[in-house]
Amino acid sequence: MGNASMDDGDITRELWQSRIPICFILSDDDMSKVNRSELPEPLYLMLSRHLYFPCFIEKIFRYYSTYYKENLADTTNHLSIHNLWLEYESIPLKWHYPIGVLYDLYTSSLTSSTCHLPWQIIVHLSQFPENELIRFPDRESIEAYYMSTLKEADALKHKGQIIGDMQKRDHKQLWNSLLQDKYETFWNINMKLMSYTDNLLYFRYIPYRIYLLDRPYLQKLFAPYDSEHDRWMTLNDLVQYSLNHELHCEHFANGKKMLNTNVNDYQVIIHGVQPPLHTPVQWLSEYFSYPDNFLHICLVEKRT
Repeated sequence: MGNASMDDGDITRELWQSRIPICFILSDDDMSKVNRSELPEPLYLMLSRHLYFPCFIEKIFRYYSTYYKENLADTTNHLSIHNLWLEYESIPLKWHYPIGVLYDLYTSSLTSSTCHLPWQIIVHLSQFPENELIRFPDRESIEAYYMSTLKEADALKHKGQIIGDMQKRDHKQLWNSLLQDKYETFWNINMKLMSYTDNLLYFRYIPYRIYLLDRPYLQKLFAPYDSEHDRWMTLNDLVQYSLNHELHCEHFANGKKMLNTNVNDYQVIIHGVQPPLHTPVQWLSEYFSYPDNFLHICLVEKRT
């Protein structure tokens, strides 16, 4: 599993370069408060799948706030970047999910159209949904969240040995190369996190999260190799195990919609594509993980 071919290496570069064209549109309520002669046009950005919306929130806020400058002296004006939030199809978008995960989960689940591009997202500058979202953090908080997730992934794969042996500047290089779109610089460090330890030819456990509409993500302990039966575990095995485990937990919850555990009833989406279900999860973890070293898997129920 560890000998990467040229094609395998090309996959990580292709995923790195993947972008989503997004059309940001000011909400009707906020549009009605604009008192400039011209109304703001939509803002179009081409954003990386593996980054987070807070990385671009200042740019979005700067663009729309210029249309309110005549109101800034008004003490009743509460225009603030901390009140900004994003919505798609009436669903507030969580800032700590990678952009690609949000796109795959919601555009595939909520619309019947086969074309969702550019992705149209509503920008709100007021009426923040306190009970549904955490406010967008500053850059330092996003970096801290990313590093925390990365450390969790390494704990699952290597008991934290690799990330623990890295120096602070290596951690900083990972994050900065993400923001600056420097593929080689990132992978010079990230390659260490894809190595094996303890004389194994695979990771101890696969870092992954499974996303379904209207549910918290699923995350279990799952080993990529079944030594008892001498078998590499597949994407189908991982998804089936997670769904079965979640259904078992739901038996203890009253009045909750029971989870569909038939894998064939779902589209299984990672990075906008549907890998074959027989793909070994060890290979997927090495080549299809997001930069936080997690496999982010969206399950979308097929329409009948």
